Amino acid sequence: MIRVVLHLCVSLFLLMLLTSCTDFVEPNQLAFVMGTAIDHAENGNMEVSYQIAIPSKMNSFKNGSSDSDSFIVMSAKGKDVYEATQKVQKEMSRRLMTSHRILIAISEEFMNKNDVSQLFDKLGRDPANNQRDVTFMIKGNNAKEFLMIKHPMENLSSIAAGKELHINGLKNFSTRQFIIDSVTQETSSLVPVLQIKNVKVNTQKADPLAALSGYAVVNKKLKVAGLLDHFEGEDVVWLSGKGSSIGMTIPWKNGNGVLSFRLTHIRRHIQSVHGHDPRQVVIKVKAQAYLLENTTSLDMSEVTNMEEVKKYLNEQIQARLQLAFDKVQQWGPDVFGIGAYLHRKYPYWWRSQKDDWNENFKKVEANVQANIQLRSVGVLGAQLE
Repeated sequence: MIRVVLHLCVSLFLLMLLTSCTDFVEPNQLAFVMGTAIDHAENGNMEVSYQIAIPSKMNSFKNGSSDSDSFIVMSAKGKDVYEATQKVQKEMSRRLMTSHRILIAISEEFMNKNDVSQLFDKLGRDPANNQRDVTFMIKGNNAKEFLMIKHPMENLSSIAAGKELHINGLKNFSTRQFIIDSVTQETSSLVPVLQIKNVKVNTQKADPLAALSGYAVVNKKLKVAGLLDHFEGEDVVWLSGKGSSIGMTIPWKNGNGVLSFRLTHIRRHIQSVHGHDPRQVVIKVKAQAYLLENTTSLDMSEVTNMEEVKKYLNEQIQARLQLAFDKVQQWGPDVFGIGAYLHRKYPYWWRSQKDDWNENFKKVEANVQANIQLRSVGVLGAQLE
């Protein structure tokens, strides 16, 4: 009996040795990367920068300022991401950890002068990259400069940019989605654009602040085919199925006041025109509208006025989205997913179109149809006098 118990204890001890973690790293041995910046460098190199949070100083952030910075930015140049990262790692006392990263910022210069697809191998091969982070383009400045900017309301500029997308109802802009759109033949990428501006946030001085300023339409070579401002970009986001809500202000007939709406549950559905050429499609958009401000003379408690506003709203949205579609179509990249729909609907026809879809997409005849439901006109009928 004693021998059996002894053998059992030895076996349990050996089993514990086999299942122990030999490469375990304590949290205080990790450097948490919240943002990565990619910039152009000479001689075929790239500059990779990491925004690293300092947890012990995060709680000292109050009212947009602190006695000391709650982050550091470390950077290095290399032939690829890994080489630059290794140079940064040699200067760190902690191991870089990218699994909690919020965003990847790529400068406009890098996108114009380099092959962005060379980043995909590192992002896809290394399991440390979760690909849930968001890919942004920094317009007119180095991406490293964006990481070094302090935000008046958040600890890090990376956190602020991520929250800005979320609060504005934008979705499906993850790095994973960016890679999928870039490597497939059916679709092209739509990339959010951040621009650094000097903004006066208090009475003392103006500080640099990065904010969402629009979107970049990227072709299959991952070059910028065109830039959309914030309002045009919202329309294209809706048509591409990557938004959930939007704000819209439209002038009333003959310029007699304006109506402002909050549109939620925005959807889009692509449908072919039956019995016609596959290139003829209809993009149907839907949303629920809530009237939040009315400077017209309309009494919105009257049913006839509600019906008239609903009809006018549908007409305005339909015309506005059609203009946005036509503008992007002239550039060539299909960011709307029409190619993906036609691939599923007409697989044999698609075989003759896929090799040069950017050019063939320009020949597509797409009509936008709007179906907006007016859910609420507010608690007031006519304006207060």
